[in-house]
Amino acid sequence: MDNFNTRRILYSLTYLLEVLTAAGEISEAQAKIIMDHAVKNGIDVEGPDGIDDLIRFNIRKPSSEAGHPESRITEDVILKAVAWREGLEFRRVDPFDLDLEVTTKTISESFARMNTLVPIMIRDGELELAVFNPFRPELWQDMERVSDLPYKVFLSTRQDINRLIDDYYQFRTAIQAAQIEFMDSSEIGNLEARVKVSEKSDPESHRHIIKAVDYLLRSALRERASDIHIEPKRDFALIRFRIDGILHDLHRLPMTVHLAMINRLKGMSRLDISEKRRPQDGRVQLVLAGVPTDVRVSTIPVAFGEKMVLRLLSSDSTLKNLEELGMGPDHYATYSTFLNKTYGLILVTGPTGSGKSTTLYSTLKVLANPQVNVVTLEDPIEMVVDDFNQIGVQTKIGVTFGQMLRHILRQDPDIIMIGEMRDLETAEQAMQSALTGHIVFSTLHTNDASAALTRLLDLGLDAYLINAAVIGCIAQRLVRNICLHCKVQYKPDYEEIKALGLDSYIQPEQLLWKGRGCDHCRQTGYYGRTGIFEILPYDTEVKDAIRKNIDLGDLRAMVRKKGVRSLFDDGMARVVQGVTTVEEVLRVAGGSVD
Repeated sequence: MDNFNTRRILYSLTYLLEVLTAAGEISEAQAKIIMDHAVKNGIDVEGPDGIDDLIRFNIRKPSSEAGHPESRITEDVILKAVAWREGLEFRRVDPFDLDLEVTTKTISESFARMNTLVPIMIRDGELELAVFNPFRPELWQDMERVSDLPYKVFLSTRQDINRLIDDYYQFRTAIQAAQIEFMDSSEIGNLEARVKVSEKSDPESHRHIIKAVDYLLRSALRERASDIHIEPKRDFALIRFRIDGILHDLHRLPMTVHLAMINRLKGMSRLDISEKRRPQDGRVQLVLAGVPTDVRVSTIPVAFGEKMVLRLLSSDSTLKNLEELGMGPDHYATYSTFLNKTYGLILVTGPTGSGKSTTLYSTLKVLANPQVNVVTLEDPIEMVVDDFNQIGVQTKIGVTFGQMLRHILRQDPDIIMIGEMRDLETAEQAMQSALTGHIVFSTLHTNDASAALTRLLDLGLDAYLINAAVIGCIAQRLVRNICLHCKVQYKPDYEEIKALGLDSYIQPEQLLWKGRGCDHCRQTGYYGRTGIFEILPYDTEVKDAIRKNIDLGDLRAMVRKKGVRSLFDDGMARVVQGVTTVEEVLRVAGGSVD
């Protein structure tokens, strides 16, 4: 086969139909029908627009199932077939694979746009390039003048390449311009003064920082990030995204740009720009890609400056139907009985990032209607929902959970949500609210449902008060779902299963599922997350145990004897069902095996 860089190939309909047929993506009968239709309608079957013509025809693969992610002939499918035919590799370019310095400094933006290509990184002395059509000899003649590095070529779609050109070159341009703008203000105090003065005298001064911040927020939403971390190091600032619970490095920024970016985000979220020694919390609501997104902003001083974390809470991810939370049929039925009560306290427990907010917001959204008054007390308000009356705690001026609860009861509430029960005063007020005809939801940071009940005793509440008020407890975690695009069955090593103590969950010869890793899931094998739960009804037996001040270990043993599944049990049930993997359950709930 000739080298690709000396061959000329037009992506014509004639060529692409031959390639797709050879790859088994379409049948010969389909190819003939398409060609006949094209000729009949005057389509140039030898022209370079074959990909667009095929996409317009909306062709279904002959062996595909309706609704399968790749049941239609898309640009991805076409270019994968071309790559197979021509001995190249197709790649969906992941933004996390790109090196910002390599991408934007090796090749100019105009050259990248004109040739629909984007540099990815330099690996082992080779420049990796994603190219839409590399079969143009003149492209590689031009490349010899642009870069003297040897190169490795991957095929990629126009959408991926153009998006990365838009994002990365614009971001790099904004960062470079901002660095020049602030390069004389390396000292923190001077930079603060510079920012304040230029904001008043020249509204255009910060346009580069605004572009860079907008890019970060836009790309975070597109990549399904739940958090953005902006972390100062000794010589640079690191930007990381948390996606499906895992942090990914994205960019390194000059420190002067980091300071300006932090100030821009502080200004957006109404934080004190001049205060750098104390932690601050704020929030801002943005509309990104037409989706309202609440952003919680937190800053804290670290060794080399201020670290900022932004948590993105869009209505799409935070407000779900209860059926979408991940509860099995038995858990859903039990939880529904909790919600049918006319008064009492429902506790949701788990560490930070375990999905408590999603469960609470989704539940309140279901219960909210014109006949009820839903009041929430939060620190801070995570996401603004029109159906709720939301109150933010302000400890700086002495407005605490306990104090506000007294006032809330005068606001004629039906349903109350308390962000967290942190002290005895808040817990007592919550119990009193639950006993006076209100449904009350609250959270605790404990490992499981049993520990939530003993924590109430530890706070100093009397057992009789707990027994009178509590309806039930929910403990939860989030596990990553196996990617549906690359999901395959495999036979696990049963000796390893026994060594892990999982032989009670998995039988010999039983097949499990895993993700091989693909472009859709960034080669991780996982895409999206779902909840695993322990749901404990507060029945007579549990009340007796609490009245006797039972030890936590004995309470857990009693709860298991009653048939209440632990978080680990529920997670392993999802493994057997093919929702997640053993490794993921061990990572998330490995400490909850009891």
